[in-house]
Amino acid sequence: MCGPILFSIFSFMAIELLVLIELGGALGGFNTIFLVLFSGALGLYVAQNQGLESVRRMQTQGVVPTSADVLEGPLLIAAALCLLIPGFVTDGVGVILLIPPLRRFIARRIVARFGGGPGDRPGGQPTEDETVIVVKRRRKS
Repeated sequence: MCGPILFSIFSFMAIELLVLIELGGALGGFNTIFLVLFSGALGLYVAQNQGLESVRRMQTQGVVPTSADVLEGPLLIAAALCLLIPGFVTDGVGVILLIPPLRRFIARRIVARFGGGPGDRPGGQPTEDETVIVVKRRRKS
């Protein structure tokens, strides 16, 4: 079980290193390092702004957000992590996740694959076979 996972991780690291070496040879060492650092800083800035915009949009809609809407937050975190990891392959993945239409498409595909929640149905209401538990908290006097 652990063998294929380790093989995938090491293969990905080797590809990332190979791309860095090739681009370093073509662009020069300083330019390559600058691009890696710049893409990380720019990615974090864009991810932060889009994350705040995503939260504001969900708060102002006034309806139960769909699972795809909720999944956009973790996808933005994944984009920021990809941009922080040094390398151009992960930067490419991070940039793809930062583009809102592509991120929504990926979120919808994930929800379609694994199922959704109550907000994915018309009206945002649970179906008859779902149990909704409402918890009210009492304040201590």
